[in-house]
Amino acid sequence: MAAKSSRQRQNPVKITVSEDGPYIVSGDIPLSEQIIVADDAGFSAEWRKGEDYSHEESYSLCRCGRSKAKPFCDGSHAN
Repeated sequence: MAAKSSRQRQNPVKITVSEDGPYIVSGDIPLSEQIIVADDAGFSAEWRKGEDYSHEESYSLCRCGRSKAKPFCDGSHAN
């Protein structure tokens, strides 16, 4: 088994589902949009890569759908 780098030990990859709040992502996980492409019958046929989002070492993703900064949480769930 390969040894973990010092960066991996200091910043473990983690996604936390907060109660009544956003997904909290930490560990410098890249974020990009994935789009479902439908066939002529309307069924899912494939995935298409969408936008790559710049991000911080940790960030919060909206789960309520009310954020004006989607996909990131802006705290709208608290209102």
